[in-house]
Amino acid sequence: MPRYYSPPPQYPYGKKKRPPWVYKWRAAAAQILLPIICFQLLRLLFFATFIDVLILIILACAFWYFQK
Repeated sequence: MPRYYSPPPQYPYGKKKRPPWVYKWRAAAAQILLPIICFQLLRLLFFATFIDVLILIILACAFWYFQK
């Protein structure tokens, strides 16, 4: 099958490198989020409200993002 366009010269290695401080901040944020998630989970077990569930979901998504 013929190609209709030529791929960019960096393709598929076009990811930009991030500075080292970004990785340090992401690791720190992941370490900080884990105890907050545990506390929020305990709070959810005792005082189950919609806001607690929403906060826990947001914290879990943030933790997953910072683990990458």
